[in-house]
Amino acid sequence: MNTNPRRRDRQAEFQDLAELLPAPAHPVLPQGRHHVLREHLMEQITDEASRQQSDAPRTSPSTSPSVPVPRRPGRRLALVAAPLALVAVVGLGAVAVDLSQDDGASTGVTAVQHREAVRLLDRIALAAADGPEVTVRDGQYVYFKSQGDSSIWGGPTTPVRNSDGDVTRMEVYKGNVQSEEWQPVNGKGDGLRRLVGLTPSGEPDPSHKDDISMSGVPYLTFRQLQALPTDPDALLKKLRSGSGVSESRVTETVFENVGVILDQATLLPDLSAALYRAVAELPDVHVVENVKDGAGRTGVGLTYTSKGSSGGTNATWVFDSKSLTYLGTSKSALLDVGVVDGKGETDSRSS
Repeated sequence: MNTNPRRRDRQAEFQDLAELLPAPAHPVLPQGRHHVLREHLMEQITDEASRQQSDAPRTSPSTSPSVPVPRRPGRRLALVAAPLALVAVVGLGAVAVDLSQDDGASTGVTAVQHREAVRLLDRIALAAADGPEVTVRDGQYVYFKSQGDSSIWGGPTTPVRNSDGDVTRMEVYKGNVQSEEWQPVNGKGDGLRRLVGLTPSGEPDPSHKDDISMSGVPYLTFRQLQALPTDPDALLKKLRSGSGVSESRVTETVFENVGVILDQATLLPDLSAALYRAVAELPDVHVVENVKDGAGRTGVGLTYTSKGSSGGTNATWVFDSKSLTYLGTSKSALLDVGVVDGKGETDSRSS
């Protein structure tokens, strides 16, 4: 998406563009938080574009600009330019705050609990690093299959008509929903989200079904994920870059932002492992035993406790207790993720 940093009424333009963006792939955050993250994205894209224009070195027609070198040549396609990754990550609402600082507010998370979380995250990272590598071509789509309560996606919906046959409102299906989603790997072209209601026995109910065209770019495309560093310290530094979030919300913001990209990151073993090791550096993260994901599968969970809270927890990631495979969250279960050639296809290539 192109922006013009020279326009005077920048705030109005950001608002208009933000409204055009689709909801993230697997929304489990409050709508207000999504709006804040999108506003950060538009502001940081404009600022980064302006800096690139002013800082870019002059080159002759015979001079080729330098490009980042892949960490493991031959395992991935060429990486996207580093500034693009920085823009995208900053757009997630990340912050420039020293995570080692403490404002003195008690979270109720003890040192023993935090060490337990660090040990678990290290094991999860090792398991993630052994995952299959996926080769992706432009023109393909990342395919997700998820399950959770209909309130997560706001659908499917059915029209409610009055006695004259006129539609008066749209009624959201109440209950569990299966979501299938197709996102273009390079962000070019429209995606597709297919929602279908599930009966109490877990069977799809075709009478409650929505196909939703998704235009615009999600938080991070697959190509942008490929450009992120796989060194945990460098990755955490990028996740912390930016401005606009108070110190007391550092863990919350980084934890939420990582959660947004975990589903796609499962296709990139090195990045997935780096994300978990970066999260291990955050304070207030702790283990939750016997937690269920959005499909009712029981596993071990990881969450955080906000500073100054009375012990209440926030979003929870769920992992299989034995394999440590990422299952999703306590609200939305990840049932499948892979790469397909076209929208509507479900024969994902996850290896």
